[in-house]
Amino acid sequence: MVLTSTAVIEGIDADRPWVCAGEVMMLSARVGGTAEPGAVQRWVWPGAETGAELHPGPSLRWHAPVTPGRYLVRFQLCKDLGGRRVGVLAEQVAGIDVRACGQDEGQAHALRIEVTQQGPATFAFRAVSPHPATTYAWDFGDGSAAATTVPLATHAYAVPTPDVRVLTVRLSARSDGGEQTATAFVQVRGQPASDAPPRASLQLERVVARATDEGWRSEVRVDVPEGGDVTWDRVERLTVSWDDQVDTRTRPWREAITMEEDLGRGGFRGHVTVPASDVRPEVKQVIDFLHGRDATGEEVSLSWSAYKAGPVRPPPLPAERPPAK
Repeated sequence: MVLTSTAVIEGIDADRPWVCAGEVMMLSARVGGTAEPGAVQRWVWPGAETGAELHPGPSLRWHAPVTPGRYLVRFQLCKDLGGRRVGVLAEQVAGIDVRACGQDEGQAHALRIEVTQQGPATFAFRAVSPHPATTYAWDFGDGSAAATTVPLATHAYAVPTPDVRVLTVRLSARSDGGEQTATAFVQVRGQPASDAPPRASLQLERVVARATDEGWRSEVRVDVPEGGDVTWDRVERLTVSWDDQVDTRTRPWREAITMEEDLGRGGFRGHVTVPASDVRPEVKQVIDFLHGRDATGEEVSLSWSAYKAGPVRPPPLPAERPPAK
């Protein structure tokens, strides 16, 4: 079902113009217009074993099929209509060329950008290529740019609202042999002003599961001060893997949080759970963001870590054997 909407998909960016069969391509969608309350962003493409594959969020780490050809990947803004029905608010299709590559045609020989997040909105970028360059021109995707003679750059993004933005970083590396280009994506969440009084406060307590299949449960208490009034809308769950890839899933807040007591003005006491099936070995952390608006229409956001893996421990050293007699 297609619905009318003021939200607009401005375009889809890819980190390369084509991809080798069996390799990975990064895709990111740019969304504009007026945000639709409760809208969900998702990617849809034909599956190898199922009718369709789905992935939530504004960005996608797409694994190209092993068979060369042209494949269509759709980005959609959707709204849950209830009863297993989904309405499509907007849609855009990206056509991707998947090619059969020889030994020297894969991504290992192409320029790429390594991204390291150093703070809530600060990132370090490194150009990686087997062909050294003499100048590097960086476009950070927010109107800022920089030129360096070394393959390194850092940038702090200014995001005035707590909303999540996915920005496209482009790099042009020049040398005597010519020019190489690369693209990467960063996900930035704005922070409220430090001197702004809190419109809601959070208390969190983790509960140890009694059995391994019960998952991870967190007791959540949200308080809204006198004179305030917050209407909560949705919970956005970010699942972060050890290679810093992020999967995003959004649900209505009353589906994501089991409320046990209404404290008034938008305050409540309840709990959230991370199912054991969602915590795969590659998952490093699960972060929840609770979104709502106060009486003036300003967005209010709270966040907590619903799951965090322990530090990776090195394997034990083998015991030394006594010298042979």
